[in-house]
Amino acid sequence: MSSSAPYRPLLFAWFAILAAAPYAASQQVVESRRAVTATASVRISGTFAELRIRGWNKDSVVITGSVPNDAHFAGGFLAPAGGPSPGAKFFVESPTGVPAGTLELRVPVGARVWAKAGSATIDAEGVTGGLDLNVIGGSVHVTGSPRELTVEAMDGAITVEGAAPWARLKTASGNITLGTGSEDAAVTTVSGDIHVAGRYERLRLSSVTGPVAFNGDIVRGGSLDVDTHSGTVDLRFPPKLSADVDIATMSGRIENAFNKRSPIPGREGRGEELAFTAGTGGARIYVRSFKGNVKLSQLSQIYLKTF
Repeated sequence: MSSSAPYRPLLFAWFAILAAAPYAASQQVVESRRAVTATASVRISGTFAELRIRGWNKDSVVITGSVPNDAHFAGGFLAPAGGPSPGAKFFVESPTGVPAGTLELRVPVGARVWAKAGSATIDAEGVTGGLDLNVIGGSVHVTGSPRELTVEAMDGAITVEGAAPWARLKTASGNITLGTGSEDAAVTTVSGDIHVAGRYERLRLSSVTGPVAFNGDIVRGGSLDVDTHSGTVDLRFPPKLSADVDIATMSGRIENAFNKRSPIPGREGRGEELAFTAGTGGARIYVRSFKGNVKLSQLSQIYLKTF
């Protein structure tokens, strides 16, 4: 064995440090913190590439991370005359407009956070206040149960793991996944896939060409409204569903594997219609599709664990 062999790991480590040095030098460190109220409002926008939002049990806001040296990071806290701040606002601006930089924003669990970016990855966890998140590309992932949740994305995917009491999710071509339930939720897309699971009181699913899939249940007195143009609709309910079901397509087909009821020809001889009462009724399920096919089937209690 060559006498230089023991030194090769040291050489490799040295080369790695040299390679990383230009990158480290091209980054500026971001760090700002202050005591805030438990329900503070925080806004952040700009050309960051990645944002992590974390709720914690402290009455303070802390933002850390790094952005390119040629980028401009600005903002700060509202400064009342004494006492904790009621909010903060931050902004990242890149001269090239190319998303870059990674930030972590820690806020009180009850805070309200508004974030907007171009193409970025936003990951939020542990916030029980409000979240309003907006991206063009990239993705948005939310874990937990914010009291109010609004997410909009053009091409980015949206994933929500939790039971936000009030949720509004919207994309153009991005896929949307929602679970495990909500009191009031609306999911809208043009061509993305919609996957929803859990137990809902009021749920609205709307798509133009994207497929819609629902695994779950509607509480007594609740409602499920599904509307598509040409996207397929796949609905899977528990065997003990109690609901009044009304489904119609203009030129699509209805496949009913939930019970033995067969669809009938639609009005004017076009498409198909299916109406029945499952169990004792009480919930309302209303499905309309222009030329997308609709399928109904049964599922087990596994649906509570989402897709």
